[in-house]
Amino acid sequence: MNKMDKRKLLVVSDTYLPRIDGTVRFIEEFVKHCKKEFEITLLVPKFSDKENKLGVKAIFLPVSRLIQPLPTYPSIKLNLGNLIKIKRAVRESDIVFAQGPAALSYLAVYYARRYKKKAVFYTHVLPWELLAKSKSSFFWRTIAKIVRKISVYFYNKCDEVYLPYHDLEEQLKSYGIKTKTRITRLGINIERFALTKNKEASKKKVKLNEKKIVIGYVGRISKEKNLEILLDAFKKIQMPQISLLLVGSGADNLVNKFKETKNCVVTGFVNNVPDYLNAMDIFVMPSLTETTSLATLEAMSCGLPVIATKVGFIKSYLVKDYNGIFFPRDSSTMLALKIEQLMKDPELMRTLGTNARKMVAYSFSWERSVNKIKRFLLDV
Repeated sequence: MNKMDKRKLLVVSDTYLPRIDGTVRFIEEFVKHCKKEFEITLLVPKFSDKENKLGVKAIFLPVSRLIQPLPTYPSIKLNLGNLIKIKRAVRESDIVFAQGPAALSYLAVYYARRYKKKAVFYTHVLPWELLAKSKSSFFWRTIAKIVRKISVYFYNKCDEVYLPYHDLEEQLKSYGIKTKTRITRLGINIERFALTKNKEASKKKVKLNEKKIVIGYVGRISKEKNLEILLDAFKKIQMPQISLLLVGSGADNLVNKFKETKNCVVTGFVNNVPDYLNAMDIFVMPSLTETTSLATLEAMSCGLPVIATKVGFIKSYLVKDYNGIFFPRDSSTMLALKIEQLMKDPELMRTLGTNARKMVAYSFSWERSVNKIKRFLLDV
């Protein structure tokens, strides 16, 4: 397919590099696998002076550190310059492929309708749940309901909405979504997120004590991720040979609590996530809200035993005592007991990790996922 035959695809996201989250991971893999079929342009916030374009054209919009409607998601500046860039980018495209979860994606959908362009939304995050779980006051719960209504409004302005699992489809329809929905799972790069051949060497590589059992987490460090439960559980474990590793960054007050804890390491944003996963012995996802949770799937792809809460798609692909373990989201004591159970039973750890890798490799390969999304977009 030559360049003249390619459809112009504008990929819009409210999060981008150097941040590492599920949406950014999707964009990286999608661009890599689809730039032959589409003429891709990225429309993304500028979080760093380094403008990583992923090998395609990219339009970067300055952000406002003062406007942060969602946890750890600074908004683009709502000024004339940014609006002109958004309008021009939409006008020059054939399809707007929005990733969410905030103002930039919604504005792109608005202008897509205005200029009679096709608009597709891939729902990676439910912004109203982020708000409701990260803020506890009545005021913020009310704001979360308003954000849900706004989100549903813009979903209904799209030609199609892509969802990563069936239960989410039913949930969104109950909120009033009438747009055509398609189910397409997110994928995992199973070659990149692979088993380590030498656990001790992997720990040394990221400067961790190779003699300690490493309990790990990857993702945003924010309230809705329920990480204080993980911290409390870690402090309750009466074993000296353990350490806690958090790969990611976020709210300063939470980050500082972990940094002040003995035998705890917080990395900040990193590009070599597989190296850190391979240094872990147990992965914990204590979150209050998730959709797919690519971080959990990536840990499973690396052969790690997982302990998680029953949220989002996790409750479907994680099978108790087969490829993972669940714990009650509000009980640090139960989480501590589950971690100790695994530490005392190396054979169970190996079994859970082996089954986790098999399941991800069979059901969540990126090739299968991206080919399905590619077909959907070409249909649009």
